[in-house]
Amino acid sequence: MIYTLTLNPAIDVTAHTLSPFAYGGLNRLKIKRRDPGGKGINVSKTLRNLGEPTCACFLSGGPAGRELYDRLIDDGIECICAEIGTGNTRTNIKIVDGAGITTDINEEGPAFDFQACAAIRKRLLEMATPRDVVVISGKIPPSAPNDIYRTIIREIQHRGIKVILDASGEALENGLRSVPFAVKPNAAEAGISPDVDSAVRAAGRLLAVGSAIALISLGEKGAVYCDRGGVRMYAEGMKIDPKCVTGCGDSMTAGLAYGIANNLSPVEILKIACACGTAAALTDGTQAPSAGSIAGFEDKIRIIPL
Repeated sequence: MIYTLTLNPAIDVTAHTLSPFAYGGLNRLKIKRRDPGGKGINVSKTLRNLGEPTCACFLSGGPAGRELYDRLIDDGIECICAEIGTGNTRTNIKIVDGAGITTDINEEGPAFDFQACAAIRKRLLEMATPRDVVVISGKIPPSAPNDIYRTIIREIQHRGIKVILDASGEALENGLRSVPFAVKPNAAEAGISPDVDSAVRAAGRLLAVGSAIALISLGEKGAVYCDRGGVRMYAEGMKIDPKCVTGCGDSMTAGLAYGIANNLSPVEILKIACACGTAAALTDGTQAPSAGSIAGFEDKIRIIPL
């Protein structure tokens, strides 16, 4: 089982405009859709399509939180949900304009609820075993302790369970102090320019902390994979016409988790991770890519040893 933990989930609303986005002007909508969202939620959605057992663990609040839970259950995703005392699960708006450029407008989300977080951590620790993998990802809620990921990772890995961390800023830096098994930032989250040399250096720093695997996404330019066994690889980005790029990194994280959970080789892990991210770019909104779409890209990913 692969568990995902999302402390600040969302309902993603995707709108398309007929022409390039007009700042300060009139924008006419072409399509509008609502999807369960938040980084960990997106990971579980992709894993579900891959046929991998997954459980989405998250905090929810108000009508949007109930919608999120109901949508996931309807999609056949197992859930562990803890209700916060006050506030409403956030709504994030994705505007995809006629030029194919995605603009994200994200709410901060409700204030952190310590009791709800303690409840979901307790449930997760009761259910997960050393055979499982836990993905911790996304923005932490307002007023949450900056070291919350550090605390949770320490609790989980103390049970012998592998943790994958996908975060940014202080949440990433503090999470690294508990040495997650694998780390998957994108270039911006790692604080680097999106090029191979910078990614290799950043991966080296992550491995020096003690993590076993570092996978750094470079967006349309591909990704760099490094591990403590000395493997260094670059996967070239593929030329595609994306529909919406939001959530592509989460699908890549799902591929990484799938590979780790199924003991795939480093090359196989990098291929399926990049195939998941590429396939996700061809879906509308934050829909998860289909297993067929992912499989169609796997053999086309070009891997270059470094």
